Amino acid sequence: MHPINVLPNVDLQPGDPIADQCLQQGLTTFHEACHWVKALPYGANSSSEDSVVLFEEGCGNCTTKHGAIARLALAHNLPVAKHLGFYRLNDDIVTGVTAILQPHGLDFIPQSHCFLAYKDYRVDLTEGNCNGKNKTIDDYDFVAQVAPDLSEKQHRAIYLDHLRRYYNIDPQLATLGEDKIFELLISCDRQLKYQCSIMASSLANAAS
Repeated sequence: MHPINVLPNVDLQPGDPIADQCLQQGLTTFHEACHWVKALPYGANSSSEDSVVLFEEGCGNCTTKHGAIARLALAHNLPVAKHLGFYRLNDDIVTGVTAILQPHGLDFIPQSHCFLAYKDYRVDLTEGNCNGKNKTIDDYDFVAQVAPDLSEKQHRAIYLDHLRRYYNIDPQLATLGEDKIFELLISCDRQLKYQCSIMASSLANAAS
């Protein structure tokens, strides 16, 4: 992943919901907005379908953080887009996931993560956040450009389309069926949140 300064920069103009929120925060340039969003605490929002929610709730995850900045880029005609990368989630990335997957004959489960793309550069606005992951995701099996904000139905459809591509990589996924895969993903997400809470607690203890 690359630093924010590889992205183009412009002064923010009012009239767009995300830009107006940024200006209210005293942010005047695209880069300032990117840094501010990246510095927001990592956390799940009440809804991920409208990324303006991160201003209301003071936190965001990969979906809403990159969604907000992708919307800001679109409003300012910047060639910066949100991409969805698919990778193999296992213990290397989130401790405890293997124990969830192995009883079902899986060494990994396909998962997705958002980032910004500009030319050949990729920028992750959750890099360095206390997000429960052991490392930043750099390698992806599949990558797709997506709209800044997606409905839950749209996100599910994109995931299923790529899940079927993983059947050739691990046929065991196909035998489990889509409903079971989503059930396992929910369990893995709970493990991610658990690891996130452990990391946050460790940081708090180190600071005290």
